[in-house]
Amino acid sequence: MPAADPAWDNLLVSRGVGRAGGYRVVRGRLRPDVSAEDLDKIAKWADQVHTRAVGDETELVAVRREAPPHRDSLTLHLFLFVAALGSAVVAGGFLSGTDILDTRFSRIGGVWLPVPTGFEVGEMVVGLAFGLTFIGILLGHEMGHYLTARRHAVSVSLPWFIPFPPYFSLVGTLGAFIRLKSPMMRRSVLFDIGVAGPLASFALSLPVLLLGLSLSEVMGTTDGGLQPFVIHFAGEPIRIGSNILVHLAAAGVVPGFEEGSTVLLHPVAFAGWLGIFVTALNLMPLGQLDGGHILYAVAGARQRAFTIAFIAVLVPLGFLWWGWWLWGVIALALSRGRLAHPPVLVEDIPVGRGRTILGWVALVLFAISFSPAPLEL
Repeated sequence: MPAADPAWDNLLVSRGVGRAGGYRVVRGRLRPDVSAEDLDKIAKWADQVHTRAVGDETELVAVRREAPPHRDSLTLHLFLFVAALGSAVVAGGFLSGTDILDTRFSRIGGVWLPVPTGFEVGEMVVGLAFGLTFIGILLGHEMGHYLTARRHAVSVSLPWFIPFPPYFSLVGTLGAFIRLKSPMMRRSVLFDIGVAGPLASFALSLPVLLLGLSLSEVMGTTDGGLQPFVIHFAGEPIRIGSNILVHLAAAGVVPGFEEGSTVLLHPVAFAGWLGIFVTALNLMPLGQLDGGHILYAVAGARQRAFTIAFIAVLVPLGFLWWGWWLWGVIALALSRGRLAHPPVLVEDIPVGRGRTILGWVALVLFAISFSPAPLEL
């Protein structure tokens, strides 16, 4: 448990107390005669402490959790992870032309629904290549956020994986997320946490994509337009969109690839494509997405104007793929309809030159990873 409240009146010239979520926030300016022992008391009391020199005085912002922390259930998180992995392996089987669960369709309540009737353990190996690589990429993305948050002493949940029946999903999962529990002290902290996930997933996805493309094959030369790639899921062809990065990778790695080629993606290549796609989705400069965090951290109050401009671009893109409209609605829902990013506790400290450059790198990754028309079912 944290130490008892310090005697703030003896430590601070002026004091303001507020609350953010389940946390108490104390702001003020330290008295000139504050000793190292007094500072140690504050450090023991607080979960996060910010100090900086302002003229001849020292500004203080201290944050402490008001109630004991809610402990994550490791068993629940592990169960969801294993369930998502298993579902992704089944989806990988469908991508490889194998029905691991021996599915039959039955009419239930007037609706035809897929019903598993068996379990071919020996055939699971067929779906492992896709399932392990894709879930591994998602795990790397979330662990990038998680480990960076822990490094900055920000309270954060373990990754939540969302399994989903592979019959209704090409990948067997709706993704994964973490939940930041404590308020954010500075924009630099928000930036580090926001950028860590996309950088991790991109670094994992690129070699997976290149390996998978080397195992893919050209089906022929047709006018695939924005969707020159194909996968087969449960025997049905599905066209997959391209982007700058994937097009260049295919041109360099796929045997026989030329302009206008249609490429049948190996399941590992599809896992790499999905990793790149997930990276781009998260880098969209909207609300509580990683891109929204990064944009606010770098641009501050100007973030809202950039977000409005991006929404204006996203609306016509929805005519190429309606999923952009859905994803925009989801992003706004996660932000409770707010276009402006929630402020950090200390807003006026810039992120610095190095982080600004890395922010531009993230923007370039978004641009080369973005597929205008990702899927055609």
